[in-house]
Amino acid sequence: MSVVFGPNSRLVLQFLTHIEDLSPQEIDRVAGLWRQTSSQTRAEAWAAVRRTTTEVERYRILVAASVARRAALDKAQSHHRHDWAFWAAVWDAVMAIGVGDRIGGHYDVLIEPIAAVMPYLGVCRRDELGTRHLQDAMLGRSGHP
Repeated sequence: MSVVFGPNSRLVLQFLTHIEDLSPQEIDRVAGLWRQTSSQTRAEAWAAVRRTTTEVERYRILVAASVARRAALDKAQSHHRHDWAFWAAVWDAVMAIGVGDRIGGHYDVLIEPIAAVMPYLGVCRRDELGTRHLQDAMLGRSGHP
């Protein structure tokens, strides 16, 4: 697979496909939770992203975030939801997924609002599980025989 969306392109693509599964209530929940996160805490997480990526990686991750924002806007509009906090939360989540384990606990800050409705994101940092387990979790498989 080519690296279109940064170091974790495959995981970003899987996340993008799951945006389509969100219900209106889940969109509202994500937006509400995103608003509860301190802007300073988010800024610190974004600074960690900047520190731990190359310019090329950041560019690709920002492309992924732009695609995700568009998908989030489309999904929200299809449910007559117009809260910009939802697409901002999706933007943050894609940044976290794109960078993965390099940002440590900052991953949790960026992913938390979306992880409330996609729980596998909150427990699937690459440093905690292997890539195979992460992909299984995103696809809803336990990975256990």
